[in-house]
Amino acid sequence: MSEAPTDVSAKPAADRPSAPTVIVSNANGVQRLAATSALGDIVSACKLNWIDIVGADGAAQCGLLQSLGLQPAEQFWLERFGQTGRLFVDQHRIRAVTWLHERLDGLTEIHLFGGDGLIVTIWTGNPETLDEMRQHFAARSSELVSSHHEAAAIVLQLLLATLRQATSELDVELDQALRTLDLGQGTTDLRALKHRIRLLRSVWSNVDRYRSCVRLALTGVESVPGIQPEGIAEFNDYAEQVEDVESRLYERSHWASEIAQDYANVIAQQQSDQVSRLTIVSTIFLPLTFLTGFFGMNFNWMIDRINSPAAFVVLGIVLPLISTALTVRWFKRRGLF
Repeated sequence: MSEAPTDVSAKPAADRPSAPTVIVSNANGVQRLAATSALGDIVSACKLNWIDIVGADGAAQCGLLQSLGLQPAEQFWLERFGQTGRLFVDQHRIRAVTWLHERLDGLTEIHLFGGDGLIVTIWTGNPETLDEMRQHFAARSSELVSSHHEAAAIVLQLLLATLRQATSELDVELDQALRTLDLGQGTTDLRALKHRIRLLRSVWSNVDRYRSCVRLALTGVESVPGIQPEGIAEFNDYAEQVEDVESRLYERSHWASEIAQDYANVIAQQQSDQVSRLTIVSTIFLPLTFLTGFFGMNFNWMIDRINSPAAFVVLGIVLPLISTALTVRWFKRRGLF
């Protein structure tokens, strides 16, 4: 017996795959499409388009890529996440697996494909992260029509700008932690700081490997057939920017490690000082504890002979004060006070 067809619309909202967000940037501005059926008309209306697809619905992404005329191999590559950073440039296409920064716990992988009159990016995250970058591309798209190499290089630079912004925000955090350490005011969560350092080192490691891939991919880019001087210049500029970001991340990683180590040393010193103070206090009260224990023993000889007010004053008040004074003086002479 055949099964009844499943009504997708009857599924709970949490079980339905979310449709990807599609944002088109071209000479007409930036448009967020409410219905992807209009994508073909919008793309055909301009000679250069940046199609930014944000979302995790693989089936919908596949349909969008097919509507853009991409080959199956290109579609498969664009949708396959978890790749290492890389860059490929030839006469007809540009491929890149790179990252952007839009969350505190690491980088977001983004795939870029560039062809004649078309730039496609696919990633998953907050679409608003690239709003400023899309506006910048739209403002320059009319001058980028003649070279898809230059257009792709510009988009890569815009994506890289999110990493530069992240390093600037990191500088503020590290400077605040350093001020806290220098002034001895406030506290810093050492565990959280060490966690950020581990993330920073991971980010730096990825960008360092990507830097090598970019340099290798752009070696001899001048000999690529059909590439224009503007495209060459923008790609070389992009390679320099990647190296700059990698260098900044490396420096911040070492800076953060030094701050964490200094802060850990300060905490250890503070704990050592507290232990020392507790030791001094306990040592001061050690003679008093001995006297209290000694005279608290109920021997008949002691009960019979130490029963006058004078004995109470001498043994109960004067002797403890003298022992305390002698102990404090001994500590002062040794420089412990």
